[in-house]
Amino acid sequence: MLGEFSISCGNKKISEKDIRGSKTMRMLQYLIAHRDRTVSQSELIDLLWNDSDNPVNALKTLVHRARELLKDYLPEGTELILSERGTYSFNNQLDFSVDSGEFEKLCKEAGNEYLSRTRRVNMYKKALALYKGSYLSSHSEETWVMPIDVYFHTLYTSAVEKCVKLLYPMGKFADIVMICEKAMVINPYDETTHEHLIKAMVALGEYSLAANQYKYLKKLLYEQFGSSPSSRLTEMYELTVKPRNETHRNLDVILGDLWEDELTSGGYFCEYEIFRYIFRLYCRENSRVKQELPLLLISLSGKGEEEFEGKALTKAMQKLSDCISVSLRKRDIYTRYSRSQYILLLPSTPIDNVSVVKQRISSKFAKYKDKHNLKLTFDTEDVSGYTVKQ
Repeated sequence: MLGEFSISCGNKKISEKDIRGSKTMRMLQYLIAHRDRTVSQSELIDLLWNDSDNPVNALKTLVHRARELLKDYLPEGTELILSERGTYSFNNQLDFSVDSGEFEKLCKEAGNEYLSRTRRVNMYKKALALYKGSYLSSHSEETWVMPIDVYFHTLYTSAVEKCVKLLYPMGKFADIVMICEKAMVINPYDETTHEHLIKAMVALGEYSLAANQYKYLKKLLYEQFGSSPSSRLTEMYELTVKPRNETHRNLDVILGDLWEDELTSGGYFCEYEIFRYIFRLYCRENSRVKQELPLLLISLSGKGEEEFEGKALTKAMQKLSDCISVSLRKRDIYTRYSRSQYILLLPSTPIDNVSVVKQRISSKFAKYKDKHNLKLTFDTEDVSGYTVKQ
């Protein structure tokens, strides 16, 4: 039931591609999902038909067809579907197991804190191996499937988290990497899983892999949601992925690490969290110096203000970033604020001169913009009066 639907008996296996007719498959799936009770004719008819002239006979025909289909895959004389007095049910007297049931059972047993750590980890690993994707993944959008899918997905996410936390004090970092890499295939946007993976890579001394993982997550969140990794994850990346464990008495060594590899002209792009720190630093300084401090928000939209998605957005935002960079001075900083916005801080620029910056950016972006019916919108505010909250 987890991932692709299939029924196996010995060396024989029947899967979705072997079952002709979606109603046959849906009926089988429904009876297995509700194997702890009988299901009335009316319940199955409501599930499968809304336009049949004689749904009761249609259902009987469907059950017969399903039984004939399963004959070649089950031991002789075995009935998977039982019927009695206008109801149908899965035959619970058979020697059988359902992966979703086994998965749920293992997760609950592994949650017993009175068991040894090793035993709990082994049970969690067995459970996680059973989870091969969404509950009835080909039909996860059906109304009756959705709440069950949410339940098992939540149970899986919780099992990953609990198993990883048990593995940390055991020093099983390679196991954590393996578990998290599989979890990311199933739930690629879960930051907690990425965080555990990065921590485990650092513990294994794989700093390059950890850095690449953080960069991958950052790009993924930008492109899909226009957001950045959490401040906690960003701070962890800055403090642990590039650890500075050696003590240097020579300042030249430290300066070599601090200095840019290549000095470039134009504005300085940084991550949003870094932008926040610099912004607050300028606000602190400005409370003493008292000079104008323009903040400029640039929003990118399609023709008629509509949003645009995917590769078109990614390409346009990269082009806009290039235009912003070459239009600013070295002291200016900017960052990506959302999927379709950049925010700029222009210290020592009079508020009246911001229009010149806007014009430079618009002119450079114009050639690209005209080809794709894109529009830039600018919002400016002098933040010199803002005070940093303590």
